[in-house]
Amino acid sequence: MTPMGKSKQVRLLQISFNLSLNFEEISFFRGAIIKTTKGINDLFHNHSASGNIYRYPKIQYKLINRKASILCIEEGIEGIQDFFSNTDWKLQIGDKNNEIKVDTINVRQHRIAIWDNIFYYKIYNWLPLNQDNYIKFKALEELSERICFLERMLLGNILTFLQGIGLFVDEKIEVKIKSIQDEKLMNYKEQQMQAFTLVFRANISLPNFIGLGKGSSVGFGVIKEIITKKPDNE
Repeated sequence: MTPMGKSKQVRLLQISFNLSLNFEEISFFRGAIIKTTKGINDLFHNHSASGNIYRYPKIQYKLINRKASILCIEEGIEGIQDFFSNTDWKLQIGDKNNEIKVDTINVRQHRIAIWDNIFYYKIYNWLPLNQDNYIKFKALEELSERICFLERMLLGNILTFLQGIGLFVDEKIEVKIKSIQDEKLMNYKEQQMQAFTLVFRANISLPNFIGLGKGSSVGFGVIKEIITKKPDNE
């Protein structure tokens, strides 16, 4: 397996706590962490005094093995120290007070590149469509047209991630959706949005548990590599 063109070794820190949550509680978990850090470090929330900071989130809140978890990417690893240096290990999630402790810590590096090889991934609760795109998507009558539309959205989300980590590639990224396993409406920022869980293949290596698309900082669009060369449903 040989990389084609530019690549980048990306640092990741994955922290899971002894706190079981429902998916709907991830945003409360995020809010509790931000409160602990007093909102000083904008890596935790991507807001400034003038409004939203539009960038790929380097600190992401999610469920991993049903546990409240934080994924830190690149400078997010240094940023998470603001939590550890300020926390009293008590978080209020909704109306519940929780004493927490670190369950597992995983530090790793992942080489991101376009390869002369194919990788298979599953993406969970992915939100690819804004209001305008949703109207265009629903207007498509053929399933093949809808698949192509979603593939373009997925490619765009991957490019946003690459831009966020400072990797700009010249080679063509090939993305192919193999199956849509679930499609449902989910709440995001007090709106009902179409969420997809699907299997796709691509010629780019992506780290497990990063988020793609809308809500990537709060558990939407989490990807995980399918280790077998070909998934069962292909």
